[in-house]
Amino acid sequence: MGCGGLAILGVLAVILLPLGAILGSSDVDVVPIEEPIKDLLDELDEDDEPAQVQPGAQPVGSTTENATPLVVRVSGPQGTAYSGTYGTTQGGMIPVDGILGPGPAEYGIETGGGAFGAVSAVFQKTQPVPGALRAEVLSGGQVVAEGFTSEESSWVEVKWSPQG
Repeated sequence: MGCGGLAILGVLAVILLPLGAILGSSDVDVVPIEEPIKDLLDELDEDDEPAQVQPGAQPVGSTTENATPLVVRVSGPQGTAYSGTYGTTQGGMIPVDGILGPGPAEYGIETGGGAFGAVSAVFQKTQPVPGALRAEVLSGGQVVAEGFTSEESSWVEVKWSPQG
């Protein structure tokens, strides 16, 4: 580096060092960004109630006041391993794998209170076992569609549309 390069570095140092000192001693309060975000998250958590979730159920987003409570229920002999998908035409299909306990497995469907399209669910026993595998769609706690298979290794499909 020649004398010209050193001269430029010297000039920059003379200009930038006082500028840094001026900016560093300003009276502007700087609030870390984590604090406002933490406060917002704390406020959101205060409004939430703890969810009652059955073992093996997939998490469901928060619902709105006018949302229709829809549930897909899978039942059969205790210990039956199953897999499949459930969901709506608007919201997409969600894959699940599970083993039935003493009661049925239930999966909530988020409708958001708006148009959500047809509900469908398809499940299969993942191991050949005797007994019926049943799938139901519940709206407001009432069974609105159901299907079952009693074959040892077969699919059960159920569909329901709110339009009838």
